[in-house]
Amino acid sequence: MRAGLVVVATALAIAAAATTTDILPHAIRQAIARNDPAALAADSIPRLAALDAAQRAALASVLVDRDVGARVASYAFLQVRTPYRLGPLGEESPPDDDPLIAFDSTDCTTINLVSTALAHASDAGGERAAMAIANYRGGAVSFATRFHFTTDRLDSCPYFGDITRRVAGAACRRQRVTLNRRAHGGRLIDIDWSRTRDVDYVPRALGALFKRWYVSGRLPAAMGIAFVQRTRMDDGLDVVHESLLWQGHTLLHASSKSGRVVMMPWPEFLNGPGRRYDGFVLFEYR
Repeated sequence: MRAGLVVVATALAIAAAATTTDILPHAIRQAIARNDPAALAADSIPRLAALDAAQRAALASVLVDRDVGARVASYAFLQVRTPYRLGPLGEESPPDDDPLIAFDSTDCTTINLVSTALAHASDAGGERAAMAIANYRGGAVSFATRFHFTTDRLDSCPYFGDITRRVAGAACRRQRVTLNRRAHGGRLIDIDWSRTRDVDYVPRALGALFKRWYVSGRLPAAMGIAFVQRTRMDDGLDVVHESLLWQGHTLLHASSKSGRVVMMPWPEFLNGPGRRYDGFVLFEYR
């Protein structure tokens, strides 16, 4: 009798899982079956903003057994073509009334935050709880505790880690930055916080090696990348842009010029918009 109950319970669980998965658009299910996150960028596939909470939960259940980098990349590729808007996230109260988490617009930092929060929603206790961890010191949501500076987030948030020196070793360059302290002594962000940090970065000339480094196992398939301008570092800012690089070759670029998230071959970016940067901070998703 007990064995029969186990069989029935297992059958019900399988049926429930199938029903949950079935609420996902067919095109998304097909793309996921290819086991290639980049397939989710196709024009025929609904964007992340088109999915409701139940569909996002179903997607999370499908991706749960994949490594964190693949999960982050999947959500990121679902944001290709999402409209660009600078600073779309906030605390839902003054001084920033924007939503804690949103999907209908994005910028360079938001694409990483949203993708990473969704990748951890199941283990964090929900999307909002995961965003609190991804974007706020100690998970305490307030403008003052938000990670306003990328490298500070890499040091302080359990979902990210700086791998620049591990990847590039002695080829790294280093510059000391006092985050949030401008050259004339004022603040970049109106909060009572600053921090001095040594920022390691890979010189731009070595960016041409990233594909080769991925093939050799030196880079993870999904890698966060942040962009350095040395002159801004003297003015209290660590990086001026960030994004996700897939397999050392495909950049997801939240572009203010294009007005949306685009995919670009990394060599094309390096020889075009990337020429204005001095180097790159590399980070992993954890």
